[in-house]
Amino acid sequence: MNPERDFSTRRRPRGSRPGDIALLALGGIALAWSIYGAGSAWADFRRARASVDSVRHEIAAAEARIKELQAAAAGEGALGARAVWSVEAPPPRVIQALAEMLPAEVRLETVVLRYGAQLEVDVTLTARNAAEYDRFLRALESSAAFDRVVLGEETRTDAVRASIRARYHGGEGS
Repeated sequence: MNPERDFSTRRRPRGSRPGDIALLALGGIALAWSIYGAGSAWADFRRARASVDSVRHEIAAAEARIKELQAAAAGEGALGARAVWSVEAPPPRVIQALAEMLPAEVRLETVVLRYGAQLEVDVTLTARNAAEYDRFLRALESSAAFDRVVLGEETRTDAVRASIRARYHGGEGS
C-alpha cells in the first residue's frame, strides 16, 4: 500500500437541504427584528429624555414666575394691606379693644402695632397678682377681636410682668 492518502474513503461534503436554508432565513429575520427593536428603543429613549428636559425647563420658568409674582405681591400687597388695616383698625380702636378686657389690677406698659398683611399686636404688661393676669389671658384668648395669642417672657414674683403677641382682626372675625 501506498503511504499516500487514499481519497476514496473520505466523506463527501453534504449538500444544503431546504430546511437549512429556511433556518438561515429565520435567523436573518430575527437579526433584522432585533436591530429594528434596538433602534426603536433608542429613539423612544431620546424622545423621553427630550420630554423630561422640556418639563424641567417649564418648571424652572414657572418657579421664576412664582418668585416674580411673590415679590410683586410682597411689595404692593403688603402696602395695600397696611393701608386697609390703618383705616379698619386705627391704633385707638385696637387700644380700646385691649382696654375693654383689662382687669383693674393689670396695666399695659407698651403696645406695639405691626401693620402688614395681618395686624400683629405686641403687648408688655404688669399685673399686681397672677390671678388678674390669668383673667386677662382668658379674656384675650376668648375675644372675638384677637386670635393667635402667643405668650412671651413672663416673670412671676409678687407682681406679674409679661409680654404677649396676638393677631387683631376686629370684632367680625374676618
